[in-house]
Amino acid sequence: MNKRVYNKAFGKIVRTLGFLLVLISSVFLAVQLILTYNTLPFISTIEPYAIMVNDILASQGSIATIISEYALIGVIIGQIMIVWAIRRGLLVRLLITVTFVFLFVENSIAAESVLVPIVVESPAWISGVLDLVRQPFEQLVALSEYIIPGVTVAVPFLLWVVYAYKKPGRLSVFMLRLGAMTLFLAILALIVKELFVPSLADIEIVGTITTVLYILTYLLNALGGLFGVLGFARK
Repeated sequence: MNKRVYNKAFGKIVRTLGFLLVLISSVFLAVQLILTYNTLPFISTIEPYAIMVNDILASQGSIATIISEYALIGVIIGQIMIVWAIRRGLLVRLLITVTFVFLFVENSIAAESVLVPIVVESPAWISGVLDLVRQPFEQLVALSEYIIPGVTVAVPFLLWVVYAYKKPGRLSVFMLRLGAMTLFLAILALIVKELFVPSLADIEIVGTITTVLYILTYLLNALGGLFGVLGFARK
């Protein structure tokens, strides 16, 4: 069976818009992570570039505000668009979409995100949407304590599966595949620490490694987004 997926005109547009969203959002999130955790040993070598990019973004006024409010949403929508463009079959595409939306809603209600370990602004309309879905959502997650952890690790794992088996291979998708892997490891470390081995919270190196994994995730995503935008004309 031929599992290769080639995009025609509409598919190229969806795919490229997805890469563009991932690129812009990941650059912003990577910069914020670097500036927030600038005391890490290796950060000094890349911090000047992060400061430069942050200054450029800050000079854009209302555009900078939009990027900061929609950065996390942009990563999610961008990844979903890429998956729908490069993946055959409806089941996996729907599964990734549903789990991503579930995770975003849960993180928004909890006021913290496992997708990025810093406080990220959200647009004002999000609170209204959360009020509508809060009660049924809380009833759903109350069914089992493992629903949230299960969905949390499923998101990066499913992304890795899609990117790993994408044919023909592309450098942009390979970068996103590595980003999905580092995000999976970072989230897995958080879940193990919170649910199974709470004493890991007292070990500084564990927190450092987790933070580094998050930074790598968004740097890799930014590279993947860049290569994906540059590869607009490819099938």
